[in-house]
Amino acid sequence: MASNSSIKKQRLEKEILRYAIAVDLPCFRCLENDHKCVVMDSSKRLKCAECVKQGKPCIGLTWESLDRTRDRLRREIDEHEEELAEVMAKLMRKKKILRQADERAKRKAECLASEMEADGELDAPIDCPAADATVGLSPAVWGTLGQIDDFINFGGSGSGANLAAGGPG
Repeated sequence: MASNSSIKKQRLEKEILRYAIAVDLPCFRCLENDHKCVVMDSSKRLKCAECVKQGKPCIGLTWESLDRTRDRLRREIDEHEEELAEVMAKLMRKKKILRQADERAKRKAECLASEMEADGELDAPIDCPAADATVGLSPAVWGTLGQIDDFINFGGSGSGANLAAGGPG
């Protein structure tokens, strides 16, 4: 069953069509869809039958309506441009503050490094167990490294070629 709202729309559309007069300047929707734009003859609040049928606002039906629409849109655009200008100003301020903070941090780090270097703290050995660990390579690994060098230096000839091919050295 149709909703109460759609029944009202259908009824109003029928009444507009019954007492319709064609307008010289069609509304936006009728102009775009190439419909005949018709309104009720005695209506102060002009809304065409097509817009009533679709339940959409009737835009630009009269010069006054068109002027109101343009004025409203100009005001909205001006408001949005003001908001955008405020946001851009805040953004630029925050970016400037961030750049200044980065510069200060860089200068502080340079000062700290200078102080540590003057105190000899940068030259001190780092207490890192991994730095003291020695990694030993077995003779087999050293031999393989030599074969790889031979392979690279001689363009794949000799014993290194066998290693690259997966064969014995």
